[in-house]
Amino acid sequence: MDIMQLHYFIVAAEQEHMTKASEILSLSQSALSRSITSLEGELGVPLFDRKNRKILLNRYGKAFLEDAKKIVNQVKLSKENLTELVHPDIGNIAISFVHSLGLSYIPTLLMDFQKSNPGHTLSLREDNAEVIVKDLLTNEIDFGFATQFKSFSDLVYHPIFKEKIVLITSLDHPFVTKESVKMEDLTNEDFIHYNSDTELRKLIDSHFSEKGIKLNVAYDGLEINSIIGLVSANMGVALAPESVIQNVSHVANVPILNLNAWRTIYLIHKKEGFISKAALYFKDFILSYHEKDCGKQESKHELW
Repeated sequence: MDIMQLHYFIVAAEQEHMTKASEILSLSQSALSRSITSLEGELGVPLFDRKNRKILLNRYGKAFLEDAKKIVNQVKLSKENLTELVHPDIGNIAISFVHSLGLSYIPTLLMDFQKSNPGHTLSLREDNAEVIVKDLLTNEIDFGFATQFKSFSDLVYHPIFKEKIVLITSLDHPFVTKESVKMEDLTNEDFIHYNSDTELRKLIDSHFSEKGIKLNVAYDGLEINSIIGLVSANMGVALAPESVIQNVSHVANVPILNLNAWRTIYLIHKKEGFISKAALYFKDFILSYHEKDCGKQESKHELW
């Protein structure tokens, strides 16, 4: 059974005449007859009572006609929806990003994109890098903004910027009065840390482990919003990507002399498979966005 068979059946049922139906369909009567006979064979019941070229729906045909119309209409609607999703001017783009990009970078980026492309719609998710990669590989999303926690041959990684990891404290923390601190100074502080499955946690831990410094983790398993809130309340100190705190006025950025930690953010997508024109347009926008705004962004990130 296919959509064309259902379409032929609907026209024949509405015309109740094989000749008229075949003329409307620009199909030979024999081809139309074979299509309907095949459909009846698949369904296991006759759909018409036949008398010469005249055909009348029987009770099975009347019941099936309503379902056939629903199926055909639903397929038509689905095609229209898919057309809208992939249309270069009004299509939908599904993206996912790591939590720490949601405070500043992603909102600014998407605001600029929507200003110049009001017809496009965006479906947004936020998660850790591992889940983002899984969603890319299973075609749940078009693009991911994340760190490269692993290299997958099925994915393409475009490095779009890298940024420094900085120390944040409350505004009335003693560190604020100092020009700088050292990594060792953090061992006497309550440290607020990220969820253990995040790449940011792994990056921070690796730098301190290399120097044999053990942090006094008071709270962990958290995402960036909670970390900033706890730091602001002077519940401890934390490390955060520089872009995250650019527009946050209730925490202080204290330089650490001997910490040189950076993270790279990638625009990630599938290497092969279907990608809509809308998604391709979005990709070009992102890559050119960082090229055009290089001067403006250099104060925030180090660009590639």
